[in-house]
Amino acid sequence: MNKTEKIALREAMIVVFMGAAINFPLQTYLLWLTIDSWQWSDPIKISVFIQLIITVVALLRVYVIRMRFQRGKF
Repeated sequence: MNKTEKIALREAMIVVFMGAAINFPLQTYLLWLTIDSWQWSDPIKISVFIQLIITVVALLRVYVIRMRFQRGKF
């Protein structure tokens, strides 16, 4: 494995593990918020809302990690 492949693998691992660390508690909180606090009962409405939030968070997370890799800070 050459240096570029090692860097790409390292970046991919960081993106995936950071995603798991962020998304699980975020999804749990959003489910609690929509079901218990807001009393939503429509599964489609809940799914679309949560997917939108998680997508925005994922885009920001991947962007920040990618920029840090580009600058050599990871």
